[in-house]
Amino acid sequence: MKDLSDERKETRILKALCGLALLAALLSGICCATGLSTRSAGGRIKVFELGQRIPRNSKILDVLDKEGYWELKYLAGEWSQEGSCSYRAIIRHLKKEAKARGGDALAILYAQRPFRSTAGQGFPKDSCFRIKAFLLDMIDISNWPRLDLTEEEIRRDLDAGGRMLDDIEGIWDSRVHSEVLMDRAALGWAGVNESSQNMGCPYFTGGWRVLPSVIQAMEQLQPEEQSLYRVAIVKTTDDLNYPYAAYILDPDIPEWKPGFLKARLRKKAEGSGYEAKWYGSTFQDDLREFHLDETGALTTKVVIEQGLKYAIEQTLTKVYSPQLPASISKERFGTLRPCMALSR
Repeated sequence: MKDLSDERKETRILKALCGLALLAALLSGICCATGLSTRSAGGRIKVFELGQRIPRNSKILDVLDKEGYWELKYLAGEWSQEGSCSYRAIIRHLKKEAKARGGDALAILYAQRPFRSTAGQGFPKDSCFRIKAFLLDMIDISNWPRLDLTEEEIRRDLDAGGRMLDDIEGIWDSRVHSEVLMDRAALGWAGVNESSQNMGCPYFTGGWRVLPSVIQAMEQLQPEEQSLYRVAIVKTTDDLNYPYAAYILDPDIPEWKPGFLKARLRKKAEGSGYEAKWYGSTFQDDLREFHLDETGALTTKVVIEQGLKYAIEQTLTKVYSPQLPASISKERFGTLRPCMALSR
């Protein structure tokens, strides 16, 4: 058996090696943009109850569907009920399953006793709870790549860069619309099959139904929750494959901070637009191709899958660049909003 001091020494060495690895990753520009899990071996599984806000740095791993069970046993002339039928009992079971499957949290989508029993004396009055929940992985955003400049400083850098700016560099308005594409597969994944429920249920349709609580959760975790925001796109050296980076200036989502990396971009080989690795409101990236339209804006239409399928339409319109004459800029785009500090 190892001596306790040896074990402590090994632990310190491992911690030191982990610290060096993280430092090397930061220095080489390989930050945690792909997301690191916050879970630990002894970490608690967080439960977001029905209607509770789900943090946006949440990635859907799966949907868990669990119904309690009970059985009647006859002992000493009396019937007794045994099993895991209550809400709390099922939640305990789901937490164990979440931890076993590498999740950090549960977001409850559906919790109900499907029907009332009409059985005789000695049987439970109600059936057991059935609970449906998103299994979530919480993305670590504590070291999310960030531009530590104010918007005024960004503009000064663009004005006095000492070189001709590339067309993509500047400040852009992003207008985006996303919606869930619901098909039969999506209904089976996130809906509730009411054909197995009591025919007396007022909501019975004899098929699949997506509950309001499920729709609310899907809206919270859609790839683009904020429909209008601005980004500063600048040339960088930390990713040779994607030489341009977009940083959000005015987020209205609590988990997002001014200056957070929003996208990495590169020019398409044929020169007809740009390819982007874009980070949505849930800090997950997807690939988008932007093409120039007749007004000079960059537009894209894409279908991505993050648990469910989402259709996204997005338009990037440049609102500030030193290469745009001030009179044209003001005429086309109006007065820019006040500068805001990204971070200090």
